[in-house]
Amino acid sequence: IGYAAELLDLPIPPAIAFKDANLSSMGKSFYAENKRVANERIKSELGIALKYPDYKEGLDALIRLEEGL
Repeated sequence: IGYAAELLDLPIPPAIAFKDANLSSMGKSFYAENKRVANERIKSELGIALKYPDYKEGLDALIRLEEGL
């Protein structure tokens, strides 16, 4: 969230404790499970080259596209 806010020249939103967040049941279920993912396996086993290998490169590309660069 912080990186995206910086790219958009917006303030980083304050962190809210999970127990205090006003979320739907679906939202609570989604955020209750904190899972990390990695793309190493698809790259090494399938030989895939991702256009945007991480979220920062993807967000940077979106900003460039939006700005017409």
